[in-house]
Amino acid sequence: MMNVLLVDDEPWVLEGLRTMVNWNKYGFQICGEAENGNAAWAIIEDLQPDLVFTDIHMPSVSGLELIGRSMQKLAKPPRFVILSGYDSFDYAKTALEQRVEDYLLKPIDEVEIENVLEQMSLKIQNELVSEKLHQHERTLYVNCLFNRLFQGEDSSELQAEVESLLQMEGHENMACLLIETDSCNEEIQSHVQRFASDHHYEFFMDAEGRMGVFAAEIEDSLSWLERLGGNLFEMYSDHASIIMAFGYHSGGVGAMRTVYEKALSTLKWKRYQKGSGIFHDQDLPRNGSIATVNQKALTNLFRTILTGEEDGLERGVQELLANPDRGLPVSDIEYVRVQLLALEMGVLKQLKELDGDVDRFVLQLQPMLGGLTDIDSYPAFREYALILSLNALRALQEQRKEKECSTIFRVVQYVNQEFREKLQLQELAQKFHMNANYLGQAFKQQTGKSFREYLNDKRIEEAKRLLRQSCSSIAEVAVHSGYPNADYFVSQFKRMTGMAPSAYRKQL
Repeated sequence: MMNVLLVDDEPWVLEGLRTMVNWNKYGFQICGEAENGNAAWAIIEDLQPDLVFTDIHMPSVSGLELIGRSMQKLAKPPRFVILSGYDSFDYAKTALEQRVEDYLLKPIDEVEIENVLEQMSLKIQNELVSEKLHQHERTLYVNCLFNRLFQGEDSSELQAEVESLLQMEGHENMACLLIETDSCNEEIQSHVQRFASDHHYEFFMDAEGRMGVFAAEIEDSLSWLERLGGNLFEMYSDHASIIMAFGYHSGGVGAMRTVYEKALSTLKWKRYQKGSGIFHDQDLPRNGSIATVNQKALTNLFRTILTGEEDGLERGVQELLANPDRGLPVSDIEYVRVQLLALEMGVLKQLKELDGDVDRFVLQLQPMLGGLTDIDSYPAFREYALILSLNALRALQEQRKEKECSTIFRVVQYVNQEFREKLQLQELAQKFHMNANYLGQAFKQQTGKSFREYLNDKRIEEAKRLLRQSCSSIAEVAVHSGYPNADYFVSQFKRMTGMAPSAYRKQL
């Protein structure tokens, strides 16, 4: 519903407007009434109505003064309709100069005012649709710019474009608020976007779907961004797990990547600790290495676990819990905790992907492992990692044997991994030593879809992800999702989603 404010110093006029007009019929609701210009201005500032009906002659501030003040001080002033008992050319001329929508003479005619409402409803709704489309296109543009910065691009052209966008000339200090939540995403996003727009900050979504806000001038932005963080936590912490992290740095546009990475490191660190709330990059322990996972060592240990090589576990654990630069055990407890939390998360993810019972696995291990946050010595961490790795190896082996007894499961897994390649049912049948007709029937029984339907669904889902999370061209998205022919990709995407890829990207 659109909000309308009624302003007149005669109570009987307000009562008449309130009762004789069917506001709901035209999509309006009365958000307030005022008998003088000062009271009306306070309501306009607070509620930002879409439409105002106002008398001209009122105490303290006239209707024309109220309109002038709104036009001068508000980024988006409401639309105004004048109510007047004076059929004066001068008043009408002044009103038109101030872009008033209409000029109605008292006593108000019901049909006349409803005609005005019908026109205003259409105008305002068209404007809202246009603004929403513009905002969406601008958000895509901003996301592309920022993600190019985050990925390390540092051309002078890109920096100048971002500096112009943020109106950062002369501003050295940067602040970034990064938000991660498991639910209420659309509602929180809408709230954050409104806040950013009101305070001339820049809202963005990073490649992993986290929400963020950039602000120049740290002294001014800190209090407002922290107020936003506090409001979000107060509003949503009872309904969602929400983590917010702040990063600060100086250096203008050149500092934006650093600011983002500081906020991201803080957010990841608190997520590893299973924390929620609002955190600053200053909250991180000062040793910079502790905020990162030793990905190489973690990958090697996972390879050992997945291949079932029990003899290699001890060496894999030792590499994971060592300083990646020196290859020696580190004394920093928090660094080691991060590595083990990453290992835990990876094990549970692998088990879940094989449809294993994650809860049962955790309950079985709990008596042996205890709580990771209670451990404070390297030998205890090492023992924890060995027990976790050995049990993970055996649980994953057992689960894989249950699943791999079905050849169809292996076929589906193969399609899930290789869907971007050229796949044919006949070739799969040869690869897995099966009759092609039987494979087609069994595949549909296992997945609920024919082979071709399943393959297209996988490719279109990948295309959707690329359209959401990257700035790649439609042709590039087509190739990376398994469609070498861009025209064929567009036709398949339309057939399966009801819209073109470009339209899908715009509506996000």
